[in-house]
Amino acid sequence: MSKIIVAVVEDEDVPKCFQVMSESFGHNAPFVDSYFPNHDTSFGQIQGSQRLTAWKNTSESSAFLKAVLSNNIGEELIIGFAVWTHMKDLPPAELENAENVEEVWPNEEDREFTAQLWRDYVKPRTQAVKDSGERGVYVLELLAVHPGHWRLGAGTALVKWGTRAADGLGIRAIVEGTPAGRPLYEKCGLLVEIEEMRFDIGEDFAARAKPKLSFMTREPGV
Repeated sequence: MSKIIVAVVEDEDVPKCFQVMSESFGHNAPFVDSYFPNHDTSFGQIQGSQRLTAWKNTSESSAFLKAVLSNNIGEELIIGFAVWTHMKDLPPAELENAENVEEVWPNEEDREFTAQLWRDYVKPRTQAVKDSGERGVYVLELLAVHPGHWRLGAGTALVKWGTRAADGLGIRAIVEGTPAGRPLYEKCGLLVEIEEMRFDIGEDFAARAKPKLSFMTREPGV
């Protein structure tokens, strides 16, 4: 019988985790498409994996987790991936303070579009950190489960890992959830605080797809 185990991501796991994320979202999540450009190409996966590895190895406050499907003959398969961050400091208001923007987005229009998305994306979590009384919040920054392994409990296990950690710290858990992920988050006790996050991308980018995200929170101990 197979079982799902949540474990810490090692450096050598990152490319597989990135691939799981890419296949999980496909091109149905505009923020992922913009933040991880060309994530379903060889170059995009190499670049994205390098960015995740750098993040993993420089952020003491972030937990990189994998959901592993393990059977009774010792075979293991990474089917899910998540990043939880205990965020006590305000997130950078500008993308250029979080990423090497010219390297990741060499096209100027792509760079400016993603920068505008970022400005609006971080506003609710910024307010949540401000409201925390310096205790911070526990942010689910990424969650992905390979589409070939949905409904096996991997997503639930990864979300509940973080909500338990948040409970242990006595702080709120938060996530910017996609419509596809919302039922899982609600199942795990997160409630919608902002039904649809606002993205003011301007007329120059009116033809581009805007993210559809709900800002969801969970009080400790729920």
